[in-house]
Amino acid sequence: MAEQHAAPAPAFHRYNSLDSDYPTTPTSTTKSHFHFATADGDLNSSSTQYEPGKYGGPLDSPQQLPSRRHHVFRYWLWEIVSLAITVMLLAAIIALLCHYEGQQVPRWPFSINLNTLIALLSTILRTTMLVSAAEVISQAKWIWFSEPRPLSHLQDFESASRSVTGSFKLLFNAPQASLATVAALVTISSLAIGPFTQQAIKTVACPQILEEANASIPIAHFMPGRAKYYRIAAGQWEVDVDMKGAMIQALTNPSSNDSKILASCDTGNCTFPAFADNITHSSVAMCSTCFDTTPLIKASVDTSKDEKPVNYTLPNGQWVSQWNEAIYLDTRTDSNLSWASSAFTDEYRSIAQDALLNLTVMSFTDAPCANNSNILDCPHNAAANIRGANQVTDYIATTCAFYPCMQNYHAKLTGGKLMEHVVSSVPAPKNWVEAGTPPHDFSPYVNHTALKTPCVIDGSTYELKSNWTDIPRIPGREFVGVNVGGTNYTAPNECLYKLQSVYGMAMTSFMKKLLGGTCSHDRRQGEELWCDELWWLAPLYDNGNATLASIDHRFRDYATAITHKFRAVGGSNYDVLDVETIRGDVVRTTVCTSFDWRWLLLPVALVGATAAVLSLMVLQTYHEAGRQPVWKSSLFPLLFHGFHASQPSSSVAVSAAGPRPVMNLDEMRDEASTKLAKFRKGHDAGFVDVGSATTSGAQQQGIGMDLLLRNR
Repeated sequence: MAEQHAAPAPAFHRYNSLDSDYPTTPTSTTKSHFHFATADGDLNSSSTQYEPGKYGGPLDSPQQLPSRRHHVFRYWLWEIVSLAITVMLLAAIIALLCHYEGQQVPRWPFSINLNTLIALLSTILRTTMLVSAAEVISQAKWIWFSEPRPLSHLQDFESASRSVTGSFKLLFNAPQASLATVAALVTISSLAIGPFTQQAIKTVACPQILEEANASIPIAHFMPGRAKYYRIAAGQWEVDVDMKGAMIQALTNPSSNDSKILASCDTGNCTFPAFADNITHSSVAMCSTCFDTTPLIKASVDTSKDEKPVNYTLPNGQWVSQWNEAIYLDTRTDSNLSWASSAFTDEYRSIAQDALLNLTVMSFTDAPCANNSNILDCPHNAAANIRGANQVTDYIATTCAFYPCMQNYHAKLTGGKLMEHVVSSVPAPKNWVEAGTPPHDFSPYVNHTALKTPCVIDGSTYELKSNWTDIPRIPGREFVGVNVGGTNYTAPNECLYKLQSVYGMAMTSFMKKLLGGTCSHDRRQGEELWCDELWWLAPLYDNGNATLASIDHRFRDYATAITHKFRAVGGSNYDVLDVETIRGDVVRTTVCTSFDWRWLLLPVALVGATAAVLSLMVLQTYHEAGRQPVWKSSLFPLLFHGFHASQPSSSVAVSAAGPRPVMNLDEMRDEASTKLAKFRKGHDAGFVDVGSATTSGAQQQGIGMDLLLRNR
């Protein structure tokens, strides 16, 4: 018998319950024919008995439809699992980058680093994500052919599910297939997942604390501490040579290395813990303040001299004059400043009584003058012969006080340089409560004392007006009385900063000798002043440009240099010989991870888009469970539901010879396992039926089509 082949229809035929070409009332003898050309040429030599309702065609009852819908989710199980893995991988990438944000780049075995791990995770993420996207495209092709379409689209969808190039072509060939189009865009954009995740990881220089290293800055709670002082007469004391040298150095070169704080930091980069008001540490110190007494200067003519020079005088008797070889700079110490009380500032009034030294500087100056055609125009137009008899100048008077205090600091070391600035200062008046003597009564045991509040003890902060009484009274901790704002309090020595009264008197004695004196001017010597043995006073003149600000700045530098000496030799309130320091963290610069989350927006968007199209496709196949099975990328639908033949003789080898209900993957797989086929080459190419899979002859032939189908 000659071979017969079914003729192809113009498009694939997909059976559904609305097609009128198929019977609606089956009988027990109704057959479903799946005809391959047999080896002997008999087209109808193989047929399969069709059982009503077995394959879910129009014979399914309404009660069977929920059961088929239930199985829809089973066909999408692997895609749902792969999407869940994708989400977990994305979460793992984000979690890893967040965990190592700002941390040192991790060092793992086998030279694996964070970039390698993220690259591996992102590659797996892209793979698992494309599993879902590819199957969405594959399922979309069966839905796409529910209407007449060019047969070439079948290959377009197949290529799109397998490659980026195919996905790009699908955007132009089938743009109306919305779910497939979105899945194709996901496939194309997924190429950027690797570069984008790598771009989210950056390496930056960052600090790291070295636990075993040491960082410290000296402080002092008590002066004189380890410094020496001597009694030279009744009620008279002198500081040692070391302190005298430091005080002279402080006046002449306050920023020298000898006057600097020597901090310890192994790497040159250290930080110190900060507490209330960003304060890292405190220390007993020397402070200064200045105010302007220029308005108190009076001019008078000295008629006793032939030149009749004009003298400029302060109420305390200080004076300067314009005549040759006269006094141009006068500095004087005062224990009583009542003559200047009208010029007192609020700051000075609060410390005047307990200041170690009051000093008034009076000088000629050109600073407030204006230069008009090389002629000075000054507010007071004081006569002078600095640059000639016809020249004028001005004058200035400044009164300053030096007093013990407590200074609060914020400090850090960067590049080996200590950056320390004063946050606040608290005056240290005499503590008559601790001495147990009436105020202003002489006693060598009175300490200038400042109370630190809030005060940090053992990591806890205590405020004077809130929890001050909660400070633990443990063995070895000493509490003393102190007056603050007219109220007596009991405070631990950890919160008190003291300068001994006798040592303060010794400092006052030397500062009077150091700072009290005069400097004269001779027109033959140019503009320099002659200060005799007190040559360190000349910088106060500032080359004839002294101001309140310049004098105040010099004295603040002087006080700061003395403070640094205090911190170098001072001691503890518990042990005057103790060397006190604050401890900090040693920091070294290393390489750390920086997470730029904006680069992960694309991977997050792609995973979200994949989840959306998969969810919509699952819902769509769920609602069409009785009409359109879940076939995805399977080849079985092309074998079992090929062209619907209406005429014999065709070049298409696989055909449907009669009414054929739509089958799901399980049903097609079961039936395919009973078939043996081979592909015949040549003029009449096509698959041919070679018998049943259970026959011995088929086993002997070893063609194995059933095995191929099972492997699918």
